[in-house]
Amino acid sequence: MKSNLTRRSFLNRTTSAALALGLSARTMARSQGANERVVMGVIGTGGMGKANMKGLLKVPGVEFAAVCDVDDKRAEEAAGLLTKEDRPAPKVHRDFREVLDRKDIDAVLIATPDHWHAIPFIAACEAGKDIYCEKPISHDVVEAKAMLGAAKHFNRVVQIGTWQRSVKHFQAAIDFVQSGQMGTIAVCRAWFVSVLGGWPKPMEKQPDGTAPDGFDYDMWLGPAPKRPYNPNRAHWNWRWFYDYGGGLVTDWGVHMMDIVFLGMQQNDPISVACDGGIYALKDERDTPDTMQAIYRFPNFLMNWETRFTNGRGLDGGRTHGAEFIGSNGTLVVDRTDYQWFPENPENPGPPPFVKSEHDHWQNFIDCVKSRAKPRSDIESMAKTTICCHLANIAYQSGRTVRWDKEQQDVANRDEVSHCVSYQRPYRAPWTLKTYPA
Repeated sequence: MKSNLTRRSFLNRTTSAALALGLSARTMARSQGANERVVMGVIGTGGMGKANMKGLLKVPGVEFAAVCDVDDKRAEEAAGLLTKEDRPAPKVHRDFREVLDRKDIDAVLIATPDHWHAIPFIAACEAGKDIYCEKPISHDVVEAKAMLGAAKHFNRVVQIGTWQRSVKHFQAAIDFVQSGQMGTIAVCRAWFVSVLGGWPKPMEKQPDGTAPDGFDYDMWLGPAPKRPYNPNRAHWNWRWFYDYGGGLVTDWGVHMMDIVFLGMQQNDPISVACDGGIYALKDERDTPDTMQAIYRFPNFLMNWETRFTNGRGLDGGRTHGAEFIGSNGTLVVDRTDYQWFPENPENPGPPPFVKSEHDHWQNFIDCVKSRAKPRSDIESMAKTTICCHLANIAYQSGRTVRWDKEQQDVANRDEVSHCVSYQRPYRAPWTLKTYPA
């Protein structure tokens, strides 16, 4: 018997059934693979906020309906990116909560300083928004766990801005490490070094003063301690102060260590020891410019290094990178390329290097529509971020940090819980909401 069920009636029936189950028509459209628009808002419109906006706007179907920043000048610049491309002018907000209250927004881009990631991230989960969040995901360990719990509890699609996971030559290097062709890998390294006086430049001392007009400094501080406004602390240089960031180990370590963890398929260290100091730059920062950390895993060690004495770098002068030292040879990879140093010249090594652009923004939008897990998913990136925080905790406490894999927490918590990279006190009225992961 021939069915008289038309495509339209089928879709109507399935949509009605979904609504009866409490699902939205939008969710059904996504599950049916519809090529729909994804309407976004951006929270934090500094350098990375605008860079990610530009990348996301290249993805078909993406629109930005809202821009939000506590600095009016930066918000206006972000709005101008849209109008210059003949896109509809977005609504400009100062308070991220106004963006999350909007029903027309599907997803948000969070590109605030690190100390302002957790609160809007968790609120976005509660509001049913998917999230593209800049790295590192959190200011400290407790925040990372709270953000992971919220994303899982509310079943949100989250992509973290560690775009190297979407670059072909990093993927090829990781695949080669996992292939077993390197033999026994007992030592790995990850690093970032810089020429003294290069990037990031030493800060010239500046007096405290009054925040510029159009900059809501109290809102910029948010949960961070109340301090007088100083241009060396706000905007770009915030990352060199533990009130707001974690220094280079969270700024660059989250990229380079991540490649080691992916290659070795391990991100739960047994212990982390660290030492360092402010030896080269000698300015007002309180995060170290020189750091050496040793991560002990069940079957290998990983060294993290950052320094500012000269620009030679490691392994032939690479200013940053991840390195795998195996019994059959050494593989080093950075944002330029990868290189294989075999013990036996007949070992072919990884496939020939091919330079490629990343499709990290496209991957996020595809996953928003399909509800699949993005490449830089929240669970694995929470672990990478926490590993970076463990180095800071070891540095701040002067103790070796022991990690409890089963509890996903610091085993000797009583010795280090006072460290701001483990957990910081929140300035009223801000609080950190928690959900079980």
